[in-house]
Amino acid sequence: MQTSLEKISNAEQRLTISVPNQEIEAEYQKQILEVAKKANLHGFRPGKAPLQLIKQRYGEEIRRDAMSNIMRHALADAIKEHQLQPINYPRIEPKFAKGADAFEFVAYIEVYPVIDNVNFTLQEIEKLQVDIKDSDIDHVIEQLKKQHTQWKEVTRPAISKDRLVIDYYAIFEGKSDLENKVEKFTLELGSNVMIPGFEEGLIGVVAGQEKTLSLHFPADFQLTDKAGKPVDFVVTVDKVYEGDIPDLQGDFLQTLGIQAGDTDTLKTQIRTSLEQERDRLVKERMKEQIFTHIIEHNTIDVPSSLVQREAAAIHDELYRYEHDHSKHSEEETNRFNDIAKKRVTLSLLLAELIKKHQLTPDPALVEKRIQEIAALYQEPTEVIHWLSTDKQRQGIESQVLEDQIINKLIENLHVIQKEMSYAELKGMQK
Repeated sequence: MQTSLEKISNAEQRLTISVPNQEIEAEYQKQILEVAKKANLHGFRPGKAPLQLIKQRYGEEIRRDAMSNIMRHALADAIKEHQLQPINYPRIEPKFAKGADAFEFVAYIEVYPVIDNVNFTLQEIEKLQVDIKDSDIDHVIEQLKKQHTQWKEVTRPAISKDRLVIDYYAIFEGKSDLENKVEKFTLELGSNVMIPGFEEGLIGVVAGQEKTLSLHFPADFQLTDKAGKPVDFVVTVDKVYEGDIPDLQGDFLQTLGIQAGDTDTLKTQIRTSLEQERDRLVKERMKEQIFTHIIEHNTIDVPSSLVQREAAAIHDELYRYEHDHSKHSEEETNRFNDIAKKRVTLSLLLAELIKKHQLTPDPALVEKRIQEIAALYQEPTEVIHWLSTDKQRQGIESQVLEDQIINKLIENLHVIQKEMSYAELKGMQK
């Protein structure tokens, strides 16, 4: 057997393998004799059929098997000879040549790219300074109260905080947009989810009433062709609901696992939860700056199979219950290729940085992360046991390693503090 290796890119090698015809013929003869010993052909005792008849009946199939067997073993030997580490099974292309003394085939082998150096020239990084205020806690309490509000249908005119079920369509520049009519839309008056004047214009309506609202799209409306222009909305009110909002002195606190009247404990728990979420989001913002810099300043060859695998994983994250995850069409995964390539690129670059700095998962940090995750559940002991299993622990260790390399990278960076409200951090306001 003869082999030659050619580098196509930093992530793909072309391995050409030549096997003498005598080896293939020897394998063919070996296999056909094995078949002849067991063949059960009509008119002959088992294993007694003439070899020529065996060749006529099974020859082509046996030759294909012999060729496949030879190629498989030759490929394994060649990969070992050249000390390659394939990411997946190579793509094989046979090369047939009449009258040749040997059979030649080419294996295209994807490998992890060799990264000589990761360029990291970031000089400064922005860190958000976010204080949890009483108003943030009050907002959470209001949201909790909304979640536990009981709604009952009323016949009186609608007031602020009522919930309406409406149908509506727009009339813009004299044309009724009935094709995009919205039906059975639930709207809480005072929620400010609609354009200015819409919710205010429905104060006082009753179930069964139709009302036309003459408004203007905001000057900064996302559809620029409509921004600042007049529009009419024809609204039909289906139902009006009044909310029975719980107060902090009743059974509401007990449903949250807090003793009646102990509002301080509730607020303390909410503050702790908001601080944990703030810390997570602040860290994510810092990571985003570093990751963006690393990707933009390092160009590497990325194995296409890793991109395809990651694109399939992204697809499965979004469509968790909607299809067979063992099969993916190109159409399903192609739209995620760009983000998948960025993820794979980042993963390879971070792995190289971790290797360069000789980092390993800090056991204390791994245990701390497990404890933090488990604390979010009602049965933390069971969660700790589950997260401590080999497979789940590996995922935690990867997260911790990522944090460790981030901390290493920002050691010498100039940190710029920027104040931001919690609502801005969560994207709840501009």
